Amino acid sequence: MNEIERKINLSKTYKITMEEDNYPVGLKKIKNPPPVLYYRGSLPKPDKPTVAIVGARNASEYGLTTGRAIARELARQDIQVISGLALGCDTSAHIGALDVSKPNFAILGCGVDTCYPTYNQDIYSRILDCGGGIISEQPDGTPAYASNFPMRNRIISALADAVIIIEARLKSGSLITANYAIEQGKDVFALPGKITDTLSQGTNDLIRQGAFILSSIYDVLDYYNVSFGKKMEPIKLDKEKLSYEEKLIYNAMEELGKDSHHIDEIVQKTSINPSRCMIVLTSLQINGYVESNTPSYYRIADPPYYA
Repeated sequence: MNEIERKINLSKTYKITMEEDNYPVGLKKIKNPPPVLYYRGSLPKPDKPTVAIVGARNASEYGLTTGRAIARELARQDIQVISGLALGCDTSAHIGALDVSKPNFAILGCGVDTCYPTYNQDIYSRILDCGGGIISEQPDGTPAYASNFPMRNRIISALADAVIIIEARLKSGSLITANYAIEQGKDVFALPGKITDTLSQGTNDLIRQGAFILSSIYDVLDYYNVSFGKKMEPIKLDKEKLSYEEKLIYNAMEELGKDSHHIDEIVQKTSINPSRCMIVLTSLQINGYVESNTPSYYRIADPPYYA
Protein backbone atom coordinates (compact mmCIF):
# COMPACT_ATOMS: atom_id res chain seq x y z
CA MET A 1 0.00 0.00 0.00
CA ASN A 2 1.49 3.34 -1.02
CA GLU A 3 1.23 6.53 1.05
CA ILE A 4 -1.78 7.90 -0.86
CA GLU A 5 -3.68 4.62 -0.42
CA ARG A 6 -2.77 4.54 3.27
CA LYS A 7 -4.10 8.08 3.81
CA ILE A 8 -7.33 7.24 1.99
CA ASN A 9 -7.71 4.12 4.12
CA LEU A 10 -7.28 6.11 7.34
CA SER A 11 -9.99 8.56 6.26
CA LYS A 12 -12.57 5.79 5.83
CA THR A 13 -15.13 5.03 8.51
CA TYR A 14 -15.71 1.34 9.17
CA LYS A 15 -18.47 -0.23 11.21
CA ILE A 16 -18.74 -3.48 13.07
CA THR A 17 -21.79 -5.13 14.65
CA MET A 18 -22.09 -7.39 17.69
CA GLU A 19 -22.66 -10.41 15.42
CA GLU A 20 -19.19 -10.12 13.88
CA ASP A 21 -16.25 -12.08 15.26
CA ASN A 22 -13.91 -9.12 15.70
CA TYR A 23 -16.42 -7.04 17.69
CA PRO A 24 -14.56 -6.27 20.97
CA VAL A 25 -15.21 -8.97 23.56
CA GLY A 26 -15.13 -6.45 26.40
CA LEU A 27 -18.12 -4.62 24.94
CA LYS A 28 -20.12 -7.82 24.51
CA LYS A 29 -19.94 -8.40 28.27
CA ILE A 30 -21.55 -5.12 29.41
CA LYS A 31 -25.24 -4.50 30.02
CA ASN A 32 -25.86 -2.19 27.08
CA PRO A 33 -23.24 -2.80 24.39
CA PRO A 34 -23.34 -0.60 21.30
CA PRO A 35 -25.17 -2.57 18.59
CA VAL A 36 -22.84 -0.94 16.05
CA LEU A 37 -19.33 0.40 16.57
CA TYR A 38 -17.82 2.91 14.13
CA TYR A 39 -14.09 3.45 13.80
CA ARG A 40 -11.27 4.88 11.75
CA GLY A 41 -7.84 3.28 11.76
CA SER A 42 -7.95 0.17 13.89
CA LEU A 43 -9.55 -1.35 16.98
CA PRO A 44 -7.50 -2.36 20.05
CA LYS A 45 -5.87 -5.75 19.61
CA PRO A 46 -7.66 -8.31 21.84
CA ASP A 47 -4.44 -10.20 22.61
CA LYS A 48 -2.68 -7.16 24.13
CA PRO A 49 -3.26 -5.63 27.58
CA THR A 50 -5.12 -2.32 27.53
CA VAL A 51 -5.35 0.53 30.04
CA ALA A 52 -7.71 3.49 29.99
CA ILE A 53 -6.34 6.79 31.32
CA VAL A 54 -8.79 9.63 31.94
CA GLY A 55 -9.01 12.73 34.09
CA ALA A 56 -9.96 16.36 34.47
CA ARG A 57 -10.13 18.72 31.50
CA ASN A 58 -8.73 21.64 33.50
CA ALA A 59 -5.93 19.48 34.84
CA SER A 60 -3.05 20.71 36.95
CA GLU A 61 0.58 20.51 35.90
CA TYR A 62 0.86 17.56 38.29
CA GLY A 63 -1.95 15.74 36.48
CA LEU A 64 -0.74 16.56 32.98
CA THR A 65 2.84 15.50 33.68
CA THR A 66 1.90 12.32 35.53
CA GLY A 67 -0.69 11.20 32.99
CA ARG A 68 1.71 11.69 30.12
CA ALA A 69 4.57 9.87 31.85
CA ILE A 70 2.42 6.88 32.80
CA ALA A 71 0.89 6.59 29.31
CA ARG A 72 4.35 6.83 27.76
CA GLU A 73 5.79 4.00 29.80
CA LEU A 74 2.73 1.77 29.41
CA ALA A 75 2.90 2.27 25.64
CA ARG A 76 6.63 1.50 25.61
CA GLN A 77 5.82 -1.79 27.36
CA ASP A 78 3.34 -2.59 24.55
CA ILE A 79 0.31 -1.92 26.73
CA GLN A 80 -2.43 -0.24 24.69
CA VAL A 81 -3.63 3.16 25.92
CA ILE A 82 -7.24 4.33 25.62
CA SER A 83 -8.67 7.75 26.44
CA GLY A 84 -11.33 10.22 25.32
CA LEU A 85 -9.38 12.91 23.38
CA ALA A 86 -10.73 15.59 25.75
CA LEU A 87 -8.50 18.48 26.79
CA GLY A 88 -6.39 18.05 29.91
CA CYS A 89 -5.58 14.57 31.23
CA ASP A 90 -7.01 12.73 28.20
CA THR A 91 -4.84 14.73 25.83
CA SER A 92 -1.76 14.07 27.97
CA ALA A 93 -2.45 10.33 27.88
CA HIS A 94 -2.63 10.31 24.08
CA ILE A 95 0.53 12.42 23.82
CA GLY A 96 2.36 10.07 26.18
CA ALA A 97 1.71 7.12 23.87
CA LEU A 98 2.53 9.23 20.82
CA ASP A 99 5.85 10.25 22.43
CA VAL A 100 7.01 6.71 21.69
CA SER A 101 4.98 6.31 18.47
CA LYS A 102 2.75 3.57 19.86
CA PRO A 103 -0.86 2.86 18.86
CA ASN A 104 -3.47 4.39 21.16
CA PHE A 105 -7.20 4.81 20.88
CA ALA A 106 -9.62 7.71 21.30
CA ILE A 107 -13.28 7.08 22.16
CA LEU A 108 -15.50 9.94 21.01
CA GLY A 109 -18.98 11.14 21.87
CA CYS A 110 -19.58 12.23 18.28
CA GLY A 111 -19.06 10.65 14.87
CA VAL A 112 -15.50 9.55 14.12
CA ASP A 113 -15.50 11.86 11.10
CA THR A 114 -15.41 14.80 13.54
CA CYS A 115 -12.45 15.66 15.75
CA TYR A 116 -13.79 16.92 19.06
CA PRO A 117 -12.44 19.11 20.45
CA THR A 118 -11.21 20.64 17.18
CA TYR A 119 -8.13 21.86 19.06
CA ASN A 120 -6.88 18.25 19.07
CA GLN A 121 -6.96 17.78 15.30
CA ASP A 122 -3.20 17.18 15.21
CA ILE A 123 -3.43 14.48 17.89
CA TYR A 124 -6.43 12.92 16.10
CA SER A 125 -4.31 12.62 12.94
CA ARG A 126 -1.23 11.34 14.77
CA ILE A 127 -3.29 8.61 16.49
CA LEU A 128 -4.29 7.30 13.06
CA ASP A 129 -0.79 7.71 11.62
CA CYS A 130 0.79 5.59 14.37
CA GLY A 131 -1.60 2.66 13.93
CA GLY A 132 -4.21 3.55 16.53
CA GLY A 133 -7.90 4.22 16.15
CA ILE A 134 -10.75 6.68 16.58
CA ILE A 135 -13.86 4.89 17.89
CA SER A 136 -17.49 5.79 18.58
CA GLU A 137 -20.96 4.29 18.81
CA GLN A 138 -22.26 7.37 16.96
CA PRO A 139 -22.50 7.34 13.14
CA ASP A 140 -20.68 9.87 11.00
CA GLY A 141 -22.26 13.29 11.05
CA THR A 142 -23.30 13.10 14.71
CA PRO A 143 -22.34 16.34 16.50
CA ALA A 144 -20.66 16.39 19.90
CA TYR A 145 -23.85 16.53 21.96
CA ALA A 146 -23.12 16.81 25.69
CA SER A 147 -25.55 13.96 26.41
CA ASN A 148 -23.42 11.52 24.38
CA PHE A 149 -20.30 11.80 26.52
CA PRO A 150 -21.43 10.10 29.77
CA MET A 151 -22.56 7.07 27.73
CA ARG A 152 -19.33 6.87 25.73
CA ASN A 153 -17.46 6.48 29.04
CA ARG A 154 -18.83 2.94 29.41
CA ILE A 155 -17.03 2.09 26.15
CA ILE A 156 -13.73 3.49 27.46
CA SER A 157 -13.88 1.27 30.54
CA ALA A 158 -15.24 -1.79 28.71
CA LEU A 159 -12.38 -1.80 26.20
CA ALA A 160 -9.77 -1.65 28.98
CA ASP A 161 -8.45 -4.21 31.43
CA ALA A 162 -7.96 -1.48 34.04
CA VAL A 163 -8.82 2.20 34.36
CA ILE A 164 -6.55 4.96 35.70
CA ILE A 165 -8.14 8.17 37.02
CA ILE A 166 -5.52 10.94 37.07
CA GLU A 167 -7.51 13.86 38.51
CA ALA A 168 -11.23 14.34 39.13
CA ARG A 169 -13.64 16.56 40.98
CA LEU A 170 -16.24 14.90 43.20
CA LYS A 171 -18.76 15.19 40.36
CA SER A 172 -17.09 14.63 37.01
CA GLY A 173 -17.10 12.57 33.84
CA SER A 174 -13.97 10.77 35.03
CA LEU A 175 -15.85 9.38 38.02
CA ILE A 176 -18.61 8.22 35.66
CA THR A 177 -15.93 6.21 33.85
CA ALA A 178 -14.66 4.85 37.18
CA ASN A 179 -18.18 3.82 38.20
CA TYR A 180 -18.71 2.04 34.89
CA ALA A 181 -15.38 0.26 35.39
CA ILE A 182 -16.39 -0.92 38.87
CA GLU A 183 -19.77 -2.08 37.55
CA GLN A 184 -17.98 -3.99 34.79
CA GLY A 185 -15.61 -5.66 37.25
CA LYS A 186 -12.52 -3.75 36.13
CA ASP A 187 -9.76 -2.62 38.48
CA VAL A 188 -9.46 1.12 39.07
CA PHE A 189 -6.27 3.02 39.91
CA ALA A 190 -6.46 6.56 41.27
CA LEU A 191 -3.73 9.17 41.59
CA PRO A 192 -3.74 10.59 45.14
CA GLY A 193 -3.43 14.30 45.80
CA LYS A 194 -3.65 16.93 48.52
CA ILE A 195 -6.91 16.92 50.44
CA THR A 196 -7.16 20.66 49.76
CA ASP A 197 -6.98 20.25 45.98
CA THR A 198 -10.40 20.21 44.31
CA LEU A 199 -9.07 18.14 41.42
CA SER A 200 -7.91 15.44 43.84
CA GLN A 201 -11.13 15.13 45.82
CA GLY A 202 -12.58 12.64 43.36
CA THR A 203 -9.48 10.45 43.16
CA ASN A 204 -8.93 10.54 46.93
CA ASP A 205 -12.55 9.45 47.39
CA LEU A 206 -12.04 6.55 44.97
CA ILE A 207 -9.06 5.42 47.04
CA ARG A 208 -11.17 5.66 50.20
CA GLN A 209 -13.70 3.38 48.52
CA GLY A 210 -11.04 0.79 47.65
CA ALA A 211 -9.41 1.84 44.37
CA PHE A 212 -5.72 1.00 43.95
CA ILE A 213 -3.39 3.85 44.87
CA LEU A 214 -1.33 4.98 41.90
CA SER A 215 1.88 5.95 43.65
CA SER A 216 4.18 5.29 40.68
CA ILE A 217 4.37 3.60 37.30
CA TYR A 218 5.50 0.47 39.19
CA ASP A 219 1.96 -0.02 40.52
CA VAL A 220 0.54 -0.49 37.03
CA LEU A 221 3.51 -2.43 35.66
CA ASP A 222 3.36 -4.81 38.62
CA TYR A 223 -0.32 -5.30 37.83
CA TYR A 224 0.76 -6.63 34.43
CA ASN A 225 3.88 -8.36 35.78
CA VAL A 226 6.08 -6.12 33.64
CA SER A 227 9.66 -5.52 34.76
CA PHE A 228 11.02 -1.98 34.87
CA GLY A 229 14.77 -1.85 34.79
CA LYS A 230 15.72 0.68 32.12
CA LYS A 231 17.52 3.92 32.83
CA MET A 232 15.47 7.12 32.81
CA GLU A 233 16.59 9.43 30.03
CA PRO A 234 15.30 12.84 28.90
CA ILE A 235 13.11 13.10 25.83
CA LYS A 236 14.71 15.34 23.24
CA LEU A 237 12.16 17.98 22.32
CA ASP A 238 12.43 19.08 18.69
CA LYS A 239 11.83 22.83 18.35
CA GLU A 240 11.78 22.47 14.57
CA LYS A 241 8.40 20.71 14.87
CA LEU A 242 6.83 23.78 16.46
CA SER A 243 4.56 26.10 14.52
CA TYR A 244 5.66 29.67 13.79
CA GLU A 245 3.71 31.06 16.77
CA GLU A 246 4.94 28.30 19.07
CA LYS A 247 8.55 29.01 18.12
CA LEU A 248 7.99 32.74 18.59
CA ILE A 249 6.62 32.29 22.09
CA TYR A 250 9.12 29.61 23.10
CA ASN A 251 12.09 31.70 21.91
CA ALA A 252 10.69 34.75 23.71
CA MET A 253 10.42 32.76 26.93
CA GLU A 254 14.00 31.56 26.54
CA GLU A 255 15.09 35.19 26.22
CA LEU A 256 13.04 36.16 29.29
CA GLY A 257 14.86 33.53 31.34
CA LYS A 258 14.16 30.34 33.28
CA ASP A 259 11.92 31.94 35.92
CA SER A 260 8.14 32.01 35.59
CA HIS A 261 6.70 34.93 33.63
CA HIS A 262 3.19 36.34 33.55
CA ILE A 263 1.34 35.93 30.27
CA ASP A 264 1.27 39.73 29.92
CA GLU A 265 5.08 39.74 29.69
CA ILE A 266 4.95 37.10 26.97
CA VAL A 267 2.27 39.03 25.08
CA GLN A 268 4.35 42.20 25.27
CA LYS A 269 7.47 40.36 24.10
CA THR A 270 5.79 38.64 21.13
CA SER A 271 2.99 41.09 20.19
CA ILE A 272 0.58 38.12 19.93
CA ASN A 273 -2.90 39.00 21.23
CA PRO A 274 -3.67 37.59 24.71
CA SER A 275 -6.35 35.06 23.73
CA ARG A 276 -4.19 33.60 20.96
CA CYS A 277 -1.14 33.60 23.22
CA MET A 278 -3.07 31.56 25.80
CA ILE A 279 -4.03 28.96 23.17
CA VAL A 280 -0.44 28.61 21.97
CA LEU A 281 0.91 28.41 25.53
CA THR A 282 -1.59 25.63 26.28
CA SER A 283 -0.33 23.72 23.25
CA LEU A 284 3.28 24.17 24.38
CA GLN A 285 2.32 23.07 27.88
CA ILE A 286 0.54 19.92 26.70
CA ASN A 287 3.53 18.98 24.55
CA GLY A 288 6.03 19.44 27.37
CA TYR A 289 7.81 22.64 26.28
CA VAL A 290 6.50 24.93 29.01
CA GLU A 291 4.86 24.47 32.39
CA SER A 292 2.60 26.50 34.63
CA ASN A 293 2.57 25.97 38.39
CA THR A 294 0.71 29.24 39.09
CA PRO A 295 -2.28 30.50 37.06
CA SER A 296 -1.21 32.89 34.24
CA TYR A 297 2.52 32.29 34.91
CA TYR A 298 4.64 30.15 32.57
CA ARG A 299 8.21 28.93 32.46
CA ILE A 300 10.39 26.79 30.20
CA ALA A 301 9.84 23.19 31.30
CA ASP A 302 12.52 20.75 32.30
CA PRO A 303 12.59 17.92 29.75
CA PRO A 304 10.12 15.10 30.38
CA TYR A 305 11.63 11.69 30.97
CA TYR A 306 11.03 8.18 29.78
CA ALA A 307 12.60 4.91 30.84
